[in-house]
Parts: sequence; C-alpha cells; structure tokens
Amino acid sequence: MNSNSELDSENVIGMYLLGAVHDGEVDRILANTSSTEFDAIVDTGRARIKEINPASWSIRKSAEALGMDMSEVSRHLRLSLDVLHKLDLRLLHVASLPERLFDKLSDVLIVSIEQLRTYVALPPAIPAGIRFHAENGEPMVVLETFEDALLDDDDISDDDRKHWLGDKC
Repeated sequence: MNSNSELDSENVIGMYLLGAVHDGEVDRILANTSSTEFDAIVDTGRARIKEINPASWSIRKSAEALGMDMSEVSRHLRLSLDVLHKLDLRLLHVASLPERLFDKLSDVLIVSIEQLRTYVALPPAIPAGIRFHAENGEPMVVLETFEDALLDDDDISDDDRKHWLGDKC
C-alpha cells in the first residue's frame, strides 16, 4: 500500500468512525487492505494521539494528529469554530460544559473523557499577542459559560444551538 492510499485509508476510516462516510466507502478501502494493514492504520492513528505530550496536548493538536482540521471537528460537534476555539483555549467555564459535549468530543478525537476534563480544567490559554491585564498587572481572562457562548454566536445555526441548549434558546 503506498503512502497516498494509506493516508486516504486513514482518513476514510477515521471519518467512518466519526459517522461521516457510508459503509460502502469503508468496504472499498477494506477490499484493498489486508487485516494486518487495517490494524496498522488504526494503530498508527492511536499512536499519534498517545505521542502528544500531555503538557502540550490540545484539542487542535489532537485533531491534527488524526488528519482533521478544526472546522471538521466543529461540524461533528455541531458547534461553530468560535465556540470550539474558546473550548480549546479553555475560555469557557468548566462547570457549564454539558456531559454530552465531553462524550462527543471524546468520540471525535479518540481520547478519554478524563483527558478532556483535565485539559479544560487547566488555566485559560492567552492567545499569542493578546494580553488582558487586571489592575495588578497579571494576565486576566474573562471566562464565559457554554450557554452564553452559544447564545452570543452568530455563526451557529438555530438547529445546532437548539441541539445544545434545548428550550433555553
């Protein structure tokens, strides 16, 4: 199997695991892939995630290790890129994040829910070049709730907003 078809296989299988392609596409890949090659492809994806240093892990890095960009992750989660970036930068109150967000994100990124919880509980990341200063000169970031982030976002569809907030929107 050449590297291009291997990458194609990894992407299709990854998308299948995320429910984004049909069984026929996976069958096409499997018809040209031995079970040993298939296992190697899946193991490679898992190894890429495990290789990421936990101290430098992020949602973005995990997605990239799986060959996805943030827009793909946002589509799978039914969130806008803005809300996903806020989640990745830990700019949302942890207590406001719904349990099913952890469940879905865990499935999409193929990481444990515990790893996600640990990550979002870290102090907020201050984006490069942007500094917010409190009176004492220390960096200060104002966190918002998941609900407020969705309600204030013009880029999320009403259906997706309702998916996450139900009757609150």
